[in-house]
Amino acid sequence: MSKRSMVLLILMLALALAACVFAAACGEEEPATTTAGPTETTGGTETTAAPAGGPIKFGFDEGFTGFMAYDCELADKGLKTALDMLGNQWEGRPLEYYPEDNGSDPVVAVDKARKLVESDKIDCMIGPIFSPSAKAVADYLGKSSGIPQISIVGQPTENLETANGLAFIHTGFFDSHGYYFGKYLAEQGYKTANVINYDDTPAYALTAGFKKAFVDEGGGQVLSENYVPLDMVDFSAYLSAMKPADATVNWIFGNGAVPFAKQFHDYGLTGVLAVPMSNNFSDAQLAELGDVGLGMIACDYYAYTIDNQANKDFIAGYQKLYPGEYPTPQGYGAWQGVMMYIEALKATGGDTTPAKVIEAMSTMSFDSPAGKVTIVPYKNAFIAKRDFFIFEVQKVNDALTWVPVKVYDQVLLGELE
Repeated sequence: MSKRSMVLLILMLALALAACVFAAACGEEEPATTTAGPTETTGGTETTAAPAGGPIKFGFDEGFTGFMAYDCELADKGLKTALDMLGNQWEGRPLEYYPEDNGSDPVVAVDKARKLVESDKIDCMIGPIFSPSAKAVADYLGKSSGIPQISIVGQPTENLETANGLAFIHTGFFDSHGYYFGKYLAEQGYKTANVINYDDTPAYALTAGFKKAFVDEGGGQVLSENYVPLDMVDFSAYLSAMKPADATVNWIFGNGAVPFAKQFHDYGLTGVLAVPMSNNFSDAQLAELGDVGLGMIACDYYAYTIDNQANKDFIAGYQKLYPGEYPTPQGYGAWQGVMMYIEALKATGGDTTPAKVIEAMSTMSFDSPAGKVTIVPYKNAFIAKRDFFIFEVQKVNDALTWVPVKVYDQVLLGELE
């Protein structure tokens, strides 16, 4: 081969090699960035692949054992319903649930919160229900992660002490619950009442609100006021000493609720049984109580008998998981907490930074299974302007349940001055 031919061959090989390198580079070039990922076809249906992003984690720090176990079970069902109705994902990101049993002990509740925050890396804390535990957990969150804490049921105003600008009490303060209950009884012409409560923090807040409306403003009279141990189920010593009254207001819940109501009637006491929170008697407990429960009155922020489309959708989602059952106030409170957090993520574009989520939740307004709810900044916490209901036990389709008989429209369930 001549020297000239050799040079031409080398030049041709070099050009070919350069062309291969150029083609390979073009084949590996990244496509332009878009908000939707690449599509794939499955069974003839084109779907969009999930966008990148880590899981969104909900912690539930609650008394799965102990005297609050039944309330915890009901709240747990509501939380699981929310996740299922969301398809256990949001924008392609898995929704993960981390329950921990604190036995309704505030010290244990903080230990469990520490595990959920530091080990499980949760984004949002749901609960606890038990007020002292909720207060202690909020204090820990404020000193550590600053992640939002969303209540399931109402809380006493003393929990403002540790709210730290991260507590969302969308079901309101017990003081207000008691106030509107006392207001209703006074409006209905009740003049006298006995009060008997478990010796629990909310009981004092509920009773203070009740007396403000019923006694101070309504001119009623409280004939007796007793606080009994949390585990009491035999109330005979108190019932036998009660004077006749138009109403007996009782904050007796859990294992003691049905025995108390039965013993009340066994002792021949008259006057209406008035329950400051309807969730103290679930439908299952009312069924156990039987017809002696007819006519009991209560106040609360939710019942499945509230008639609106959002509630119908919630009930359908709940019964998909728990056929034949109906959601309770505890279930609604937990369900709503999850939905509030997800709604906030829509505003933050999926950013789970605590400060941004809290800002997004702090003024949100939405239609809920219990009517319109508007979150309002309140001192160092966040509460709700919402409808508040008075219920009566009636028979619906041969079953006893709570039915709305009065609505206080769009009230701010804050601290009583």
